[in-house]
Amino acid sequence: MRFAMALALLAPMLLAPGGAGTDLHQFWEGTCADCHGHAGPFARRFLTVEDGRLLGRHHRDDLAAFLANHHVPRDLVGPVHDMLLAQASTPPRFQERCGRCHESAAALARESLELRDGTLYARKSGQALAQFLPRHAKLRLTAEEIGFFTDLLARLEREVRQGG
Repeated sequence: MRFAMALALLAPMLLAPGGAGTDLHQFWEGTCADCHGHAGPFARRFLTVEDGRLLGRHHRDDLAAFLANHHVPRDLVGPVHDMLLAQASTPPRFQERCGRCHESAAALARESLELRDGTLYARKSGQALAQFLPRHAKLRLTAEEIGFFTDLLARLEREVRQGG
């Protein structure tokens, strides 16, 4: 009962602008983070990926079924599972390279980025992120790193806007 009441109170905050979907990262922060911390470090520490399958330490066979019975609404089980799969499969390069200036990749995606016609743009400048990153700060990113960060941030933009 308390969970249902908390979810009802959080629901307006979880909807992306324009009602496009649930912000998976805000959902995680509001529902899961008190016990599990941030989704990325949690996924990399406690979950594994084998043959493309996301496995938990204690719930190896069917993590999606576990999520459905562990405070995740049925319509979010797939998107949360996919978010955790992506987190478990992604090295913490954003935190390592960008964390000094940007609190989190999800916050950056939510506040500053926009996916249009399959291309990720910086909202403020209107510039495509792949063109912006080579001159951003003093990062001196390689072409591979630009691709990595563009793909990472495009995924996160989808997770905060459309729920996956």
